[in-house]
Amino acid sequence: GRALVKEPKLLLFDEPLSNLDARLRLSMRGEIKRLQLELGVTSIYVTHDQVEAMTMADRVAVMQEGKLQAYDPPDELYDRPRTLFVGGFVGNPPMNFVEVEVVQENGDYYARRRGFQVAVPAEQGAKAAGRGTVTLGIRPEDISILAGTDTSTGLSTGNGAGIPSEAYLVEPLGRDDLIEVIAGDSHLYILADPKLGVRIGDTVNMQLNTEKVQFFDPETEKSLLWA
Repeated sequence: GRALVKEPKLLLFDEPLSNLDARLRLSMRGEIKRLQLELGVTSIYVTHDQVEAMTMADRVAVMQEGKLQAYDPPDELYDRPRTLFVGGFVGNPPMNFVEVEVVQENGDYYARRRGFQVAVPAEQGAKAAGRGTVTLGIRPEDISILAGTDTSTGLSTGNGAGIPSEAYLVEPLGRDDLIEVIAGDSHLYILADPKLGVRIGDTVNMQLNTEKVQFFDPETEKSLLWA
């Protein structure tokens, strides 16, 4: 309040909500955002809370060890991460990462690993093919368990093909179940509908939304799609 009296051209917020409880933080986030929009004062807001950063900012600067990793609008930061660090840091649960090789066969592109193969769109596949091992990234909400999967056999009784996987861990979160599955030697997390009734030890068929697949260079950790 005292700072606003001076009609500043720039405001700096240094983790102002860090000592508040969750309900009060929710209320104050909205109040600060509304006030900033009303006054039109450029503001820099420092926080370790991803929810604060994603809900309040027009653009988010992500720092790692003093270096700027990204400076993008929240939706672009989430959907089009420019580095491996940003992809894994932004989002909860975090993005899954799997080391794969992308190959082209008869005009189609496939991401392959032991016990793991998925067809990927040409737009993404062309940028990752022929590079040897690359890192595939996919968010838990972009993996689904096929409807009609027989959890005792993992065979899909509906249309489409999936990747046979074992449910290694199931964590009920209320609206979703967070399921850790094993496909070959890869561990991935899936946000799934609790009504599927998946239990630890079940075999299920998972399917990736390949439009959401990311690829990163494992050495530079830069995106092969957006950097």
